[in-house]
Amino acid sequence: SYPLAVVDDFNRTIAIAEEPKRIVSLAPSNTEILYAIGAGDKLIGVTRYCDYPQEVIERKNTGDLAVVGGFSDVNIELIVSLKPDLVIAFGTLQVNVVKALEGHGIPVIALNPQDIEGVLKDIELVGKAVGLYKEAKQLVANLSSRIDLVQNKVASAPKVKVYYELWYDPLMSVGPGTFIHDLITIAGGENIFHDAKTQYPIISAEEVISRNPDVIILPDSYMAEYNITVDQVKNRPGWSAINAVKNDKIYFIDEDLLVRPGPRLVDGLEQLAKIIHPELFGAS
Repeated sequence: SYPLAVVDDFNRTIAIAEEPKRIVSLAPSNTEILYAIGAGDKLIGVTRYCDYPQEVIERKNTGDLAVVGGFSDVNIELIVSLKPDLVIAFGTLQVNVVKALEGHGIPVIALNPQDIEGVLKDIELVGKAVGLYKEAKQLVANLSSRIDLVQNKVASAPKVKVYYELWYDPLMSVGPGTFIHDLITIAGGENIFHDAKTQYPIISAEEVISRNPDVIILPDSYMAEYNITVDQVKNRPGWSAINAVKNDKIYFIDEDLLVRPGPRLVDGLEQLAKIIHPELFGAS
């Protein structure tokens, strides 16, 4: 019951006087968390990148949800004019936004999860803050059991070498400390760039060829926005030597499921598990 206090991911203690009814979300993952615990109707403002569930797009189009900017170009005046009783911010980019809003007396919770456990913790934190703690705990229990199911199935399976391509020019992949790397690992894969020194290493085609992945995974925006096809990837010079190319193991996936630190990460995990271990999870 209110008033209550919560501690956010930057170790700030936030006092919340009464149950929030006018919430602004400053990241797509925050919006998805709010909807998943049943607090979507409390939202009054979101970012231009917030697009899930479908209702968010519809409410933006009708003007029912204000668009307050992006990650790093948040419109403080607009937020203040909306008279929110809670803002949920995200990440280190928004530190100044948090300070500015606090200066206007608006409670701000800032999320910054580093792994799946952190995401589950954040779902409970948001639930507590908005008066839906029971619903949040139930969601976390469901997500946790789905994660366990995948982990248990792949526990004794051989590791499958996976190349995830983040970008094609220059070639970029993912290293440790990213959600994609973690999800590939939990799904019984071995990220071929698990030894990268950065989160998003720029790599060479030669490295991909020599590390010889069993599976290649590409973001589906490739198809949608850049018309890049499986055949184009197969026909890159020298790539015909790669096992994934020889065995037709090139897949597209909705990257939002792998990069947005919200409940749909578990959907992403399940899709990866099907791609990496079809023999355990049925064909994808």
